[in-house]
Amino acid sequence: MLRGKQVERVEAGSIAAELKIGPGDEIIAIDDMEPLDILDWRLAESGEELMLTVRHTDGELAVYEIEKDYDEPLGIVFSLPTLDCLRSCQNRCIFCFIDQMPEAMRETLYIKDDDYRLSFLSGSYITLTNLQEEDIQRIAALNLAPLYVSVHTTNPCLRKKIMNHSEAGEILPLLTRLAQAGITFQTQVVLCPGLNDGQELERTIEDLYSLYPAVKSLAVVPVGLTGHRNGLYPLVPVNRTQADFVLAQISHWQQKCLAEQGTRFVFAADELFVTAGKDIPAAAYYEDYLQLENGVGLVRLLLNDWHTWLNRQPITAGKQISATVITGESAAKYLQPMIESLNNIDGVELTLVSVENHFFGGHVTVTGLLTYQDIIKKLSREKVKERLYLPAVILKEGREHFLDGYTINDLASALETEIRVVENLSQFLADLFETEMR
Repeated sequence: MLRGKQVERVEAGSIAAELKIGPGDEIIAIDDMEPLDILDWRLAESGEELMLTVRHTDGELAVYEIEKDYDEPLGIVFSLPTLDCLRSCQNRCIFCFIDQMPEAMRETLYIKDDDYRLSFLSGSYITLTNLQEEDIQRIAALNLAPLYVSVHTTNPCLRKKIMNHSEAGEILPLLTRLAQAGITFQTQVVLCPGLNDGQELERTIEDLYSLYPAVKSLAVVPVGLTGHRNGLYPLVPVNRTQADFVLAQISHWQQKCLAEQGTRFVFAADELFVTAGKDIPAAAYYEDYLQLENGVGLVRLLLNDWHTWLNRQPITAGKQISATVITGESAAKYLQPMIESLNNIDGVELTLVSVENHFFGGHVTVTGLLTYQDIIKKLSREKVKERLYLPAVILKEGREHFLDGYTINDLASALETEIRVVENLSQFLADLFETEMR
């Protein structure tokens, strides 16, 4: 008997929405076949003529004959992102962020995935330690590229130690084999002082660069440490001197790679520049912004948006605009001058509130890990203006929930104020001025 694949939601304006497929419905078959996982579904979904069998929530079994453009998605988002069981992480990395999280958060936040299918489809980083031979052959046969790989080090013994996994050491031979099959990669190193920095980082960059262009880029990201590390491996954060050394090391390699291949290849996360007290590089440094998910170039994009805005900044708002803006500590130094400049516009009164992260504690300062509890604690001591702006990165994608389970409505009710969620600086400025000036 075929098992149904449950629909979580349907994209607005999609083919599935037109067919009135909705949450809770089950996809029984596509072209008379049950998709065994998300890759089967994506391959079948890409066709121009489809037959889709759906069991609706009322029990009705419906068959839809669909004609569409090649590769046009149906707009169905499944309850399980892989359709079958998620491949869990078998490593016990000494820096794993999930192991450093507080208790009593949503159960799904403690799931450690390490699934090559999600790496290909959504850019999540994987370690490749749980691949079986059939997985390797499938990756090659379906040309699942690029894959996003957490390398951390190419030293076999050190990688086993860092990842606490006996099979973790042979990453370079596996990357080489997949590269020879035509697979490409974006890679990352989580930098842990005293372990995979210095000469070990030098070795890793050299080894990965030897696989260029199969390895397209490498991001070096400082380890993130919370205040919940009791009983875990004794790690220390990257300090200013270390950050400065790493940036010099990366710069040397960038010059070599540019001269030889026309790309910088290895990139430093924004946090390294912040820690070292150095200016964020110009846009050219980031080339195609291949490593945004690793925080490589996010600040530069913010600054670019701001400089574009300055060319058309009005002298007056045309009406009174009063709002409070939330941010994390690390972004505040870049946002504060912008807020001050906006406040020079006649009619604008903005307050930037930098929120300390007590929930995670430790050295966590990024905006994306702020919680309701820390925001409400901070704002209880501030006079919140008519409107409160929240960066979308604080919330679960497509949802209204903070990491600690509270919702936007909870915050709006507690503060008795209107809340608007914005994706980026451009959207914030458009909402602040254009929407209000209509």
